[in-house]
Amino acid sequence: MAEYTWVAIRDLQDELLDGTRDGKVSELNFISDLPSSQYRNKTTIYLLKHYATIRKITIRWLFLGSGHGKGISDTIGSSIKRLFDDAIRLNPDESFNAAEELMNKIKGSTNIRLYLYKKEDVDSFLQQIPSLTTVKGTSMFHELIAKPNGQIFAKNKSDEQETLLQTKF
Repeated sequence: MAEYTWVAIRDLQDELLDGTRDGKVSELNFISDLPSSQYRNKTTIYLLKHYATIRKITIRWLFLGSGHGKGISDTIGSSIKRLFDDAIRLNPDESFNAAEELMNKIKGSTNIRLYLYKKEDVDSFLQQIPSLTTVKGTSMFHELIAKPNGQIFAKNKSDEQETLLQTKF
């Protein structure tokens, strides 16, 4: 599942980080909900380390716990869904044969950046990920921090000290 997430955010990440070698961006933060299988896994840890090292930045991923209410990602998702619903409802004679057509229809109605990816993009991305070893304690992580020097730190609770993870990738 992590590979789908990374393919989905790759273009935005590249757009935001263009010029980081010039020191324009020094830290990138992701905030998501808590599903352990979707985001908290060895693939995400590997990719955090990979991108932090290549881009020479600190990348932080915070996992919001359940019961913390709707976050900004839920708000953005709801807004986009509403725009899709309106595009279909307000254009009954127009048919949308592909996701790209519907996405292009709403692009002018929002400042939210929209990106489209295909299964082939994920398949290609998967070919770039090596075989990875398990990272002990992954299911308990509340926060992951990847440093430009390749070190990865984790926290199980937000008020804890960062702990250096021992990874074999």
